[in-house]
Amino acid sequence: MTHQRKPVVFAVAARTNLCVLLACCACTLSVHADENTITRPVGEDGGPTPIYVAMGLLDVDEIDGAAQSFTVNLYLNIRWFDPRLKHSGPGHHVLPLHEVWHPQLLFVNQQKIWPTFPEVVHVKPDGEVEYRQRVWGPFSQPLEVHDFPFDTQDFEIRLASAGETADDITYQADPENQSGLAERFSLPDWRVLSWELDFTLYKPMGSREGIASFALIFHARRYASHYVVKVIVPLIFIVAMSWIVFWVDPTESGTQIGVATTAMLTLIAYRFMVGGHIPIVPYLTRMDIFILGSTILVFTALAQAVITSLMAHREKVVLAKKVDVWCRFIFPTMFVLILIFSFFCEHPSVFREYV
Repeated sequence: MTHQRKPVVFAVAARTNLCVLLACCACTLSVHADENTITRPVGEDGGPTPIYVAMGLLDVDEIDGAAQSFTVNLYLNIRWFDPRLKHSGPGHHVLPLHEVWHPQLLFVNQQKIWPTFPEVVHVKPDGEVEYRQRVWGPFSQPLEVHDFPFDTQDFEIRLASAGETADDITYQADPENQSGLAERFSLPDWRVLSWELDFTLYKPMGSREGIASFALIFHARRYASHYVVKVIVPLIFIVAMSWIVFWVDPTESGTQIGVATTAMLTLIAYRFMVGGHIPIVPYLTRMDIFILGSTILVFTALAQAVITSLMAHREKVVLAKKVDVWCRFIFPTMFVLILIFSFFCEHPSVFREYV
């Protein structure tokens, strides 16, 4: 029985080894075919490969000044020619992205994005390769908010090709597909002014040799009316509330100090409330200067109430009343000067540099 089964076992083993050998050969041929396909197609005269770019900003969901980021809905269309992928047709051939050469695009300033289209390319009979993708998610953006809330910002969505220099590929605007912005955005507190495509090289960490890249840059202005109505105007009333002490008789020390203390505590609580809407940066914005100046003014009114009360208790009521009369004009004048300096003057470097 054992001798009869040996030829069968050897035959099965031989067929198995042959199948494995053929599979290995097929894999080897496949690898060589893929290597020939995924190498960069050389441009005219052996130069860099031209890649045509079109980008569409479909929506801007949010700009978070405190987190230094923005969230967008973006459409990307790039195309290039690869003569090795020519076919007889008809129509387009759809191939997985990893099976053909592509520029290995990477969003430089992405935080976390979600692509929504399949990772495929469409190949025309003449060898034109087209890649389309729509992404959504947040991008980081260092903001210069010295003029907050009356600032204008540039927001950049940059893509770079990993390991590809200007000698390998060149990006240029697609003459057949239009780039641009949607007519309306769901962004409530910014107004998009203009946009542009930028094709400068990306130089990470100060490297001399740049990487081929392109970017969609849009310019936006913050709607300041929100902060004027909900932050600046209420703060003006809180500061003006502290001036009531100048009309209270100095002999009523409890009333004077009570009003001034209430104004101070109200201002502190208000600062905590609006703190989440103000960018956290290591320098003073215009809003920071205004809030800081208002705080100092309210604290000075509290100190003045204490001083005039002491003067009244020391039988210097006439002098205390004169101080109150002077303060009725001095404090509003100082507040107007703080308002002008905060929002209408060019600030010295001490306010604009990092501390």
